Amino acid sequence: MSKKPEGQTKFEQFIREFGAAELARRLGVDHSAICHWLRGSTSPHPANALKIQMLAKRRGISLSLDEIYQHFREVHSKLYTTSSLKPQPARV
Repeated sequence: MSKKPEGQTKFEQFIREFGAAELARRLGVDHSAICHWLRGSTSPHPANALKIQMLAKRRGISLSLDEIYQHFREVHSKLYTTSSLKPQPARV
Protein backbone atom coordinates (compact mmCIF):
# COMPACT_ATOMS: atom_id res chain seq x y z
CA MET A 1 0.00 0.00 0.00
CA SER A 2 1.33 3.44 -0.85
CA LYS A 3 1.90 6.12 1.76
CA LYS A 4 -1.34 7.01 3.57
CA PRO A 5 -2.69 10.43 2.49
CA GLU A 6 -3.17 12.89 5.34
CA GLY A 7 -6.49 12.40 7.11
CA GLN A 8 -7.28 9.08 5.44
CA THR A 9 -7.66 5.92 7.51
CA LYS A 10 -5.91 2.74 6.45
CA PHE A 11 -9.34 1.22 5.72
CA GLU A 12 -10.33 4.14 3.50
CA GLN A 13 -7.02 3.98 1.67
CA PHE A 14 -7.49 0.25 1.06
CA ILE A 15 -10.98 0.79 -0.41
CA ARG A 16 -9.75 3.61 -2.67
CA GLU A 17 -6.83 1.53 -3.95
CA PHE A 18 -8.83 -1.72 -4.31
CA GLY A 19 -11.78 0.06 -5.91
CA ALA A 20 -15.17 0.46 -4.27
CA ALA A 21 -17.04 -1.19 -7.14
CA GLU A 22 -14.68 -4.18 -7.18
CA LEU A 23 -14.86 -4.53 -3.39
CA ALA A 24 -18.67 -4.45 -3.52
CA ARG A 25 -18.65 -7.13 -6.23
CA ARG A 26 -16.26 -9.36 -4.27
CA LEU A 27 -18.28 -9.01 -1.06
CA GLY A 28 -21.64 -9.41 -2.77
CA VAL A 29 -22.92 -6.09 -1.44
CA ASP A 30 -24.35 -3.07 -3.20
CA HIS A 31 -21.90 -0.31 -4.13
CA SER A 32 -23.90 2.02 -1.89
CA ALA A 33 -22.87 -0.06 1.15
CA ILE A 34 -19.23 0.82 0.46
CA CYS A 35 -20.20 4.49 0.18
CA HIS A 36 -22.00 4.26 3.54
CA TRP A 37 -18.86 2.76 5.10
CA LEU A 38 -16.67 5.53 3.69
CA ARG A 39 -19.06 8.23 4.97
CA GLY A 40 -19.22 6.53 8.36
CA SER A 41 -23.01 6.17 8.34
CA THR A 42 -22.60 2.41 8.76
CA SER A 43 -19.75 -0.03 9.25
CA PRO A 44 -19.18 -3.41 7.63
CA HIS A 45 -20.89 -6.48 9.07
CA PRO A 46 -18.26 -8.58 10.90
CA ALA A 47 -18.43 -11.28 8.20
CA ASN A 48 -17.66 -8.65 5.55
CA ALA A 49 -14.92 -7.15 7.70
CA LEU A 50 -13.25 -10.57 7.81
CA LYS A 51 -13.53 -10.86 4.02
CA ILE A 52 -12.03 -7.37 3.63
CA GLN A 53 -9.18 -8.43 5.89
CA MET A 54 -8.61 -11.52 3.71
CA LEU A 55 -8.68 -9.50 0.48
CA ALA A 56 -6.16 -7.06 1.93
CA LYS A 57 -3.90 -9.91 3.05
CA ARG A 58 -3.96 -11.36 -0.49
CA ARG A 59 -2.54 -8.03 -1.66
CA GLY A 60 0.14 -8.11 1.02
CA ILE A 61 -1.60 -5.51 3.17
CA SER A 62 -2.03 -5.94 6.89
CA LEU A 63 -5.46 -4.55 7.82
CA SER A 64 -6.74 -5.40 11.28
CA LEU A 65 -10.39 -5.47 12.31
CA ASP A 66 -9.60 -2.62 14.65
CA GLU A 67 -8.31 -0.56 11.69
CA ILE A 68 -11.46 -1.35 9.73
CA TYR A 69 -13.75 -0.23 12.55
CA GLN A 70 -11.45 2.65 13.55
CA HIS A 71 -12.55 4.38 10.33
CA PHE A 72 -16.17 4.40 11.56
CA ARG A 73 -15.10 5.75 14.96
CA GLU A 74 -12.92 8.49 13.45
CA VAL A 75 -15.59 9.69 11.04
CA HIS A 76 -18.17 9.76 13.84
CA SER A 77 -15.86 11.66 16.15
CA LYS A 78 -15.51 14.35 13.47
CA LEU A 79 -19.24 14.48 12.71
CA TYR A 80 -20.56 14.27 16.24
CA THR A 81 -18.39 16.41 18.44
CA THR A 82 -19.73 17.67 21.74
CA SER A 83 -20.11 21.14 20.22
CA SER A 84 -22.41 19.74 17.52
CA LEU A 85 -24.62 18.24 20.21
CA LYS A 86 -25.36 21.52 22.00
CA PRO A 87 -29.06 22.35 22.17
CA GLN A 88 -30.13 24.73 19.42
CA PRO A 89 -32.44 27.64 20.13
CA ALA A 90 -36.09 26.98 19.26
CA ARG A 91 -37.29 28.49 16.01
CA VAL A 92 -40.43 30.58 16.21
